[in-house]
Amino acid sequence: MKKIAIPSKGEMIDNHFGHCDAFTVYSLSDENEITETAVFKGPDTCGCKSDLAQDLANDGIEVLLAGGIGQGAINKLKQAGIETFSGFNGTTKDVLNNWINGSKGDSSVCPPHSGDGHNCSH
Repeated sequence: MKKIAIPSKGEMIDNHFGHCDAFTVYSLSDENEITETAVFKGPDTCGCKSDLAQDLANDGIEVLLAGGIGQGAINKLKQAGIETFSGFNGTTKDVLNNWINGSKGDSSVCPPHSGDGHNCSH
């Protein structure tokens, strides 16, 4: 079984990993069929500066499919053992199905930010 997390706002992917309210988490069978869907609550502060990557890893997440995400967050996720793909858009279910069918996103990376200024637009 594999667990996939997608930053989400309702049924849609959230375009900013570090500020998403929650993650839709799909558990997949070895045949890539959804066996369970859950919600993982994001941090109250910017995820970019939290232990979010380790928290996701502790929950068993192996893959993260993102809209917009910065290289710093990608590095933290990689260190936590989470494979990350970026540049997705649409509903979380469509993003998951696209990934299952071989899409790796467009590998776009948001520019670095300082303070509260986030300059990612997807």
